[in-house]
Amino acid sequence: MFAISIRRVLLIFVYALLLCGLAYSQDPEPASRKIVKSPAIIMPEAAKAAGIYGTLLVEVNVDESGKVKDVIQVQGPDWTCPNYESPGLEALRAYAKREAESVKFEPLRDNKNDKDERHWVEFKFVAPTTNTRIENVKTVSPQPIIGGVLNGKATDLKKPVYPEAARRMRATGTVAIRILIDEKGKVMTAEVISGHPLLAAPSRAAACYSKFSPTTLKGHPVKVTGRILYTFVP
Repeated sequence: MFAISIRRVLLIFVYALLLCGLAYSQDPEPASRKIVKSPAIIMPEAAKAAGIYGTLLVEVNVDESGKVKDVIQVQGPDWTCPNYESPGLEALRAYAKREAESVKFEPLRDNKNDKDERHWVEFKFVAPTTNTRIENVKTVSPQPIIGGVLNGKATDLKKPVYPEAARRMRATGTVAIRILIDEKGKVMTAEVISGHPLLAAPSRAAACYSKFSPTTLKGHPVKVTGRILYTFVP
């Protein structure tokens, strides 16, 4: 029995060596190409006036020389609701898309790969330090006011769907969503700040489609930030 055990150990050792040899003989995964030239970030005036900022991700097709051939998609900024639209947001995304086309990546080290590669380009837009007035803009909203829990202030509070997977696992509890409401009462952003992971996505979707009455401060429309709480019970 002792001899059989030694033989089995030796076979396992030889098999492990063969696997290592095969692993080293394979071509390594191509490393993500670095950006060698990128544009300076300038906040579009329409986005600045609307107070829209954050991080945008732009997916691009890059050829073997490192040139961007086309833009595939633009995501963001950050927790922006997918159903939210505004001239400021449209201007920010259009700017990021346009500037992404001028980004230059390092060329491929060899020409074995004749297919375009997909890469992500990150654009970070910081919040304006002061309110900016521009031509043809009559009012510029101040910093958002803090509204606390906003469930009771909604004119149309959407209810989240209880996912079947969460129901089977008896996932319960409260999900907190931090939202930003624009001057017209539309939810601009919705960020999950706590709650069960299986309940997070439907809660955020419901928050994005909820509606609120516009809020004014000294006669001027303002943005409001606060939380929506959703409680799930089996």
